[in-house]
Amino acid sequence: MQLRLPHRHEEIETDILIVGSGIAGLTVALAVKEKAPDAKILLVSKGEGSSPLAQGGIAAAISDDDSPYLHYLDTLRAGRIINDGEVVKTVVSSGRSVISKLLQWGVPFDRNEQFWELALEAAHSKRRILKVKDYTGRAIYETLTQRVEYLKIPLLKGELLEIYTADGRVGGALVFTNKGFTFVKTKFLILASGGAAGLYSKTSNHHIGGNLLGAALRAGCFLRDCEFVQFHPTVLKNTGKLLTEALRGEGALLIDSQGRRFVNELGPRDEVARAIFNQLKKGRKVYLDLRPLVKKGKTLEEKFPQVYNLLREEGFDPYREPVPVEPAAHYFIGGIATDLDGKTCIDNLYAVGECANTGLHGANRLASNSLLEAVAFGLRTADDLVLKLPFAKFTDIKPPKGELELKLPFNWDEKLNLIRSTLWNYVGIVRKEKELKEALKIFNTLLEVLEPLVSNNIEALKLFDLTLVAKAITLGALKRKESRGTHFREDHPAEREFYRKVHFSFDLESLLSTF
Repeated sequence: MQLRLPHRHEEIETDILIVGSGIAGLTVALAVKEKAPDAKILLVSKGEGSSPLAQGGIAAAISDDDSPYLHYLDTLRAGRIINDGEVVKTVVSSGRSVISKLLQWGVPFDRNEQFWELALEAAHSKRRILKVKDYTGRAIYETLTQRVEYLKIPLLKGELLEIYTADGRVGGALVFTNKGFTFVKTKFLILASGGAAGLYSKTSNHHIGGNLLGAALRAGCFLRDCEFVQFHPTVLKNTGKLLTEALRGEGALLIDSQGRRFVNELGPRDEVARAIFNQLKKGRKVYLDLRPLVKKGKTLEEKFPQVYNLLREEGFDPYREPVPVEPAAHYFIGGIATDLDGKTCIDNLYAVGECANTGLHGANRLASNSLLEAVAFGLRTADDLVLKLPFAKFTDIKPPKGELELKLPFNWDEKLNLIRSTLWNYVGIVRKEKELKEALKIFNTLLEVLEPLVSNNIEALKLFDLTLVAKAITLGALKRKESRGTHFREDHPAEREFYRKVHFSFDLESLLSTF
């Protein structure tokens, strides 16, 4: 099941094709270029992804009263002990080297007179969050982007549509730009394209994303742990704009319309998100009150300038009033199954960052572990590529050719909104079997309509890939008959030991055969 290669297209070659120019993709590019200066690298990106939106920071055990072991325990507790322990140990142990590398590249982390200024976030037992005010993601992203430009690593603005393989090995990819189609023949393909939380109708993501997870499925990869979608508790109501967890770490409170606290603000994100969701479900309003933070001597303009400016732009004065918040889909814990070096089951095809599932996060991502994950696995993937590059050859592939259609025989927006609203209403913060089965019917019907169009219609292909991912989320949620971390089943509200040892993986055949 593959998109045809259009007759009219440009053709280029590169050693390494990296799809996505967020922190994970930029890290791979920079680390490879440092160790293999002659390597031909091409970045492909539609534009800014989620990396610049990360407000909180990057978690690393670097202080004298902290240790990788404590970080390891916090990560396991947040992930409800379903994490891959070896992966967690590897990542938290890399904290110092990751921060050292980012400092070497020029990231201006906040510091005080004695040490780096470390913040506290939910479910962390120590202050271990390095930050740049409240725009850490953007600061890292811009620093790495400037270095990529300095090293003259080329960036092609476009969208990857298809992955071509032969005999279980990646050989090339089709990219669509404003100039038309480009076939990129490559020795290695690295997907660093972000997750699928933007598929939900209420989301903190600025882009829908997720279709490349479907493309990876069709190429032969597995999607794993897709039922685990993290909902951020504090998104400014009706805007999709994030209010960082670090606000609560510094003293901001969650209150109802009567000014009463109803949850531990520094509990795991899934617990806080569900508590807010239950308040809203009862018709109550929920607010984030930043005034206690100010009473502790904190100045919002200095400590949280991005949040302060956002609130003022939306017409709120956080010094005078609490601001309304709601949960929204924020981070996709599931993703393309990989090993510790980012390798998938397809030779020379890697996945790094939020699009990958390594087992690090378990059932619930510990706050600020995502930026650590992006850089740690970016560096590991780069090391693996550098070792293999001298021996790598191009794969001989001959994709089927034909003309591609750009228009659908039905309304694109209508079908996309159906996917997004179905996920939010039936596969959201609180789930139950009846609604999950209803979502499954909707996605199965969509797949049946789209499947005959996949080989020659671009818009149908993207919708098909998004629907595959939505179905993987739903099937995982239906099969996991327990509540664990971000996955909460109203009809199975307790954790069950049996499921701690189970990870649901889906390939293309399993998703298309479960109608």
